[in-house]
Amino acid sequence: MSSLLNLEPEHIKEMAMVDLAYRFLTETKKPYTFNELFRELSQLKGLTEEEMKGLIAQIYTEINLDGRFLCLGDNQWGLKRWYLVEAQEETAEGALRRNKYLDDDDDFDDEDLIEDDDYGIDDIGDELDRIAEEEDEEEEEEEEELYDDDEIEDMDDEEAEESEVEDEDLDTK
Repeated sequence: MSSLLNLEPEHIKEMAMVDLAYRFLTETKKPYTFNELFRELSQLKGLTEEEMKGLIAQIYTEINLDGRFLCLGDNQWGLKRWYLVEAQEETAEGALRRNKYLDDDDDFDDEDLIEDDDYGIDDIGDELDRIAEEEDEEEEEEEEELYDDDEIEDMDDEEAEESEVEDEDLDTK
C-alpha cells in the first residue's frame, strides 16, 4: 500500500494520471515543477522510461486543461483551490502568477460583489446620448446642404400656386 496516498498499488495503476496528480498534490500540500510531479507519478504507477516518454506530453496537456490545477510560473504547478482569486496577477508571458495564500473561505464577501459603477454603466448612457445628439445634428446639416434657402422658398411658392389652382378648379365645378 502506498503510504503517501493510502491507496492499493492496483488502484493507483488503474487511476488516470491527472487524477493521481490531483490526489498527490492534495496529500503533499505543496507545488511541484511539472518534471518533479511527473517523476513522482511515474514512480507511483511503476512506469518504465519508455512509457514515461510516451505519456509526458499527454499528461502535461491534461494537467494544463484541467481546471483544478494552476500554473504558478516557472513550470511550477499547484492546486487552484490553494490560492485566493484576488491574489492573481498576470505576468508578461501570459502565465498567471499567484501569491501563495490558502483559500479556505469559499463564501462570498460583500466586497466581492460587483457594482454597476465598477463598469461605468452611468457613463455609457451619457456617451450614448452624446452620440445620438451628434447624429441628429449631422442629419440636419445634411438636409440643409441638400436644399439651400432659395430653393426651399421657390418650392414653397410653387406649392402655394398649385394649391390655389386646385382650389379654383374645385370652385368652378
